[in-house]
Amino acid sequence: MSWVEWVQWLPWRTWVESVHWQILIPWITFAIWAVIFIRTIPDLVRTPQLSRIEQPATRIAQAANARRAQDKVSVIVAARDESSRIRQTVESLLRQTYGNLELILVNDRSTDETGPEIDQLAAQHREIKAIHIRELPPGWLGKNHALYVGATAASGQWLLFADADVWFYPDAIERAMDYVHRHNLHHLTVAPALIAQGYWLRLLTAAYIFNYVLFKRPQSAYRPRAKAHAGIGAFNLVERSAYHACGTHQAIALRPDDDLHLGKQIKRKGFRQRFVIARQFIEIEWYPNLRAMIVGMEKAPLPAFRYSAGLLFLSMIVMMALYSTPFIGALASSGWTRLIYLSALVMMGILYELNAVFLRFPKHQFLILPLGMALYAFSFSRSAVMALKRGGLVWRDTFYTLRELRRGM
Repeated sequence: MSWVEWVQWLPWRTWVESVHWQILIPWITFAIWAVIFIRTIPDLVRTPQLSRIEQPATRIAQAANARRAQDKVSVIVAARDESSRIRQTVESLLRQTYGNLELILVNDRSTDETGPEIDQLAAQHREIKAIHIRELPPGWLGKNHALYVGATAASGQWLLFADADVWFYPDAIERAMDYVHRHNLHHLTVAPALIAQGYWLRLLTAAYIFNYVLFKRPQSAYRPRAKAHAGIGAFNLVERSAYHACGTHQAIALRPDDDLHLGKQIKRKGFRQRFVIARQFIEIEWYPNLRAMIVGMEKAPLPAFRYSAGLLFLSMIVMMALYSTPFIGALASSGWTRLIYLSALVMMGILYELNAVFLRFPKHQFLILPLGMALYAFSFSRSAVMALKRGGLVWRDTFYTLRELRRGM
């Protein structure tokens, strides 16, 4: 028996013969929506391209923006046990071409040499302010509290919340500030270039980002009437007035997905935000290996489903059916049904190609996308099982009960 005959013999053939339209219609919808919106995601280019003939209003706006170009930016970095990477991050910030910066480095109860490393950097550079948190007050997640404390100590008109393991290109903040002024924004978040070592880690990372763009729709955050919002912990640039108007991190004190929900709070209050991509802007190694990513994802998935394990499991089943059935149907069905599944695969391929600007990983991984989604579903399901088993989540070596986290919703 050949492998094609074996696939056609499998018990799911009857099922795939009956659900083809239910699979094709969502992928057609996704693809049409993606062509409209994903193609319009702004690219924060290194040299702004001006039109050949500038209108007077444009020149006036540019002059106003030039006057605001040196608004003070406070970069707030919350670090816990980051002694091996914090210096590289800070040095990349110290090399910024933007001239009006202050760096707020918050040591969040580190157990390694992060604290002394931060103190040494602060002693060497007057633009660095070191803050040490010894105890976590009740009702807070550690990172959220550290970012809030840093924002309280900041003096800039703009607050840039950044992770402690991000590498900034020298003109990153200058480009970002030019962009927010030119487009009159209150919040800008930028997709980092992700560094992933290892084939399976790249596959899981690509699956994660693919789903994030497909279902969270950060690229539609600029649309005032859309519910879509954006926020990425590596680069969340917020105007101070907008940050305070949306309740600061106090409003999301117990949200593990703080970066995304900060963007949600800003959007809810009617402020203008945008999600952009950028070449040679910031880089981050999200996780060093596949195991680290699976363990690291323990804190994130369940809050997205309002701490309902049942809803999470159901969503993973639906997602696996949505991603795997076109591949199975293309092999196991025949006639018009096979053509429908092949059409669904074409729609998926279009989406994957459009998302390549985020993925930056081998495009041939589309052919094993169901495996990537299986890893994704396993990671999410494992996080729910671990949370139920423990009765809560562990983040930054602190345990939070599910009851406490649900109250934080």
